[in-house]
Amino acid sequence: MRTIIARSGLRATTLALALLAIGACGKKTDESSTQTSGGTIGPASNTVQVADVGVGRGVSADKRIANQTDTFAARDTIYASIHTTGAAPNTNLTARWTFQDGQVVDERTETISPTGDAYTEFHISKPSGWPGGRYTLHVLVNGQETQTKDITVNR
Repeated sequence: MRTIIARSGLRATTLALALLAIGACGKKTDESSTQTSGGTIGPASNTVQVADVGVGRGVSADKRIANQTDTFAARDTIYASIHTTGAAPNTNLTARWTFQDGQVVDERTETISPTGDAYTEFHISKPSGWPGGRYTLHVLVNGQETQTKDITVNR
């Protein structure tokens, strides 16, 4: 009788260890990774990143900078074109313009839902003229600053 009980206990232990080993050897998946057609694992594409920030005196129909410069006259309208990559629904893209003393001059947010490369245009103007000095454009994606761009206004 002891032999039967000992063998049953041994079988149960062996079975439990085998199941644990099978579970440990199973394919693990990471929610932040995606299986690609080439069979390699890469980052998930459900995010939007800022690829480039351009500034200038105008934008074209496709929202890219037409007259690129980082030096402006006091009465110029200052345009920014934010090039994003990736895909995600309802992404908040913010352009925050600050003066050299840190004062926020303007802030605008656009909700975008890109499915690849996209361009978003922002602009600021001041009919009475910008004070001369250095300004910084802060670009934020969902509240997180991703890039900055400095410009100069000559008075």
